[in-house]
Amino acid sequence: MMLFNKDRDRPWKFTLATILFLVVAVYIKAQNAYVDFLDSSIVDVIQKNQPGWKTLLYRGVTSLAEPKLDIIWVLILAFLLWGFKFKIPALWCLATLAGGDVIASLVKSLVKRARPSAHLAIDDGYSFPSGHVFGTFLLIAMIWVILMPMIMAAWKAWLLRIVLIVWMALVMISRVYLNAHFPTDTIGAVLLAYLWLQVAEGLYIRLAPMMQHWPLLKKSEI
Repeated sequence: MMLFNKDRDRPWKFTLATILFLVVAVYIKAQNAYVDFLDSSIVDVIQKNQPGWKTLLYRGVTSLAEPKLDIIWVLILAFLLWGFKFKIPALWCLATLAGGDVIASLVKSLVKRARPSAHLAIDDGYSFPSGHVFGTFLLIAMIWVILMPMIMAAWKAWLLRIVLIVWMALVMISRVYLNAHFPTDTIGAVLLAYLWLQVAEGLYIRLAPMMQHWPLLKKSEI
């Protein structure tokens, strides 16, 4: 049984995510007033109360979700998968993150959105899309589609799902709370990561059976 099954709805999922992402990106590039209003409204809610414990929490969250750390997490995941004879899925994880980072960097260079005025010096570069959110989404997706089916107990699988969803939300909120990104930067990052994930899964379905004939990957599960 293959890791990813053919999904008849995948073209629609990809198309819808692409349209939504392009709408957000174009509106941001045009510095649309509606985007500014949406961003400011969400920022007001997230930054309304700033007790010390909340600042420490979100700094910790954003530190664990660093794009550089995402590389380490995925390397660990790929190492474990390779060891358990899931060699092709391991390579897919590495390629998905690497390809995604290239795409996210290209989008940043095209849109060239400046960071919020109160951002910290450590948060340099362009703002859209959020690299923290983009990388976190891909990492969570890998855990979701590869490791989740291996969990036999239903309650454990549901618990993991809840933890992953809460973590994704915390990373998105932390980037806005710390003035590293606008809310639409995080929304755009989720949309871009999702549409790239659809492409990556589609490529896996097409290429994995062929790769299984390669000498190094003959005994790999797919």
